[in-house]
Amino acid sequence: MSREEKLHIVIAEMSPVLSAGFSQCLRRLPGIQANIMEVKTPGALADCVKSNNPDLILVNPTFGGIFNPEHFRAETSCGNCMIVAIEVGKLSRQAAELYDGLISVIDDIDTISKKIKTLCNPQGNSPDEKENLSQREKEIISLVVKGLTNQEIADKLFLSIHTVITHRRNIARKLEIHSATGLTIYAIVNKIVDIDEIKL
Repeated sequence: MSREEKLHIVIAEMSPVLSAGFSQCLRRLPGIQANIMEVKTPGALADCVKSNNPDLILVNPTFGGIFNPEHFRAETSCGNCMIVAIEVGKLSRQAAELYDGLISVIDDIDTISKKIKTLCNPQGNSPDEKENLSQREKEIISLVVKGLTNQEIADKLFLSIHTVITHRRNIARKLEIHSATGLTIYAIVNKIVDIDEIKL
């Protein structure tokens, strides 16, 4: 992200205190210029996303009842937009996996800045990020290089297809590998799969 580039961020939070707090915090992040929009209702969020095409949505998982990122993406066609949960209380692992990331109300400004830069600026990854694959991401790499489709992976791991796609996008970003061949080589070299398990 260049210094001149501005991020368009929507905060979907019904609490005026949390919404205003995040808005002020995001305006003070070092190295990030942010255009902030605050919305209080699901309808306003959908309209805002359709008309403004934001880079990032910060949303309380209880927004409008229970917010479902997968359904929201399908309804608004915001496939390229990152959806990040505002973590007020501890989210279950299953709920957290629906989002592209988590930002906690207790995160300090440096932590929030780092999280947003990582989400919105894949080229700015630190050299050791390749070592930060989650166990779930390693499982998905293993299944991808074994030839399973996204739907087959979703069925096998009891995930939604959107969650699988999100994991694959995060894997590609972290590893900077965008081909099946490159991913296969990475998986073999890093002992995620045995060469005998791969369909040639």
